[in-house]
Amino acid sequence: MRCIDEAEFVAAAPKLIQEGCLYNLIDPGDAPERRLTGKDIGQAGLVRNPFLAQKPSERIYCQRVSDQALDFLSQLEEERSGNKGQLLEPVPFCGWIISSHPLRTLAGYLSRQLYQESPEGKKALFRFYDPRVLRHLPGILWPWQLSALLGPVDRWIYLDNFGKLREIAPHQEKRHYGAPRLTLEQWRAVRRIGLFNQCLERYLALPEEDRHEAVPFDVIDSLIVSAAQHRVTDSANTVAFVLHGLATNPQFYRHPIMQKLLARLDDRASYISLTNQLADEEWDAISTYREND
Repeated sequence: MRCIDEAEFVAAAPKLIQEGCLYNLIDPGDAPERRLTGKDIGQAGLVRNPFLAQKPSERIYCQRVSDQALDFLSQLEEERSGNKGQLLEPVPFCGWIISSHPLRTLAGYLSRQLYQESPEGKKALFRFYDPRVLRHLPGILWPWQLSALLGPVDRWIYLDNFGKLREIAPHQEKRHYGAPRLTLEQWRAVRRIGLFNQCLERYLALPEEDRHEAVPFDVIDSLIVSAAQHRVTDSANTVAFVLHGLATNPQFYRHPIMQKLLARLDDRASYISLTNQLADEEWDAISTYREND
């Protein structure tokens, strides 16, 4: 995954549109105004949800970008204005897909990939198409798995929650097809994405002086894992744990003060209630702690 140059993409779009290989992917589930009607349904590639009995107008759809519509820069800005940087709520625009495959082939393949089976044998809906999930997948999946997941997709370009264009080019030396077959640890990482986004939203809401210049994505995920290992599992307390780690240092929970506190967690004493009792000088000591101290 990489940021791409907007001017370069806009300049390349007319040729891609002329060749008929540039598509929009739209999820109208929470945006009735973007549902297709009439003949537009028949001209789109409908993505079938294997777990829901949806009407055709309610389905995710892949639609070829038309050269009869607004100029492409205007289309991009229109989608950006509709992307309010949501991390907890879905956005209808899932991105632009570049593919040389026929529309029905592309939509059919994406439909099949929605259905996955976990290593525990459980059936699961894999919302890989959601930009809030998609951005994490290059760091979770192995290259061949990402290639297999996206199969006929040559490039997937989407708007992140900052309104920046990002690109996933899933294929390296060889294009793969079929089920990506995630490992148990990969499934656990996918399941953490929702909690990750809660933490990230709270982190981005902090005053600018309390944030790092670069968003510490790897640190957030590792702190979520550490929270669970210390029996901090519900979302509110996990978010507090992660924010403490970002505000102090990622190893803060190893400090003796924190170790004693974490040992006291039970049904009557939550992480938030216990850490609220820490004095400023204790937080100062925790903030300067390093594992080899």
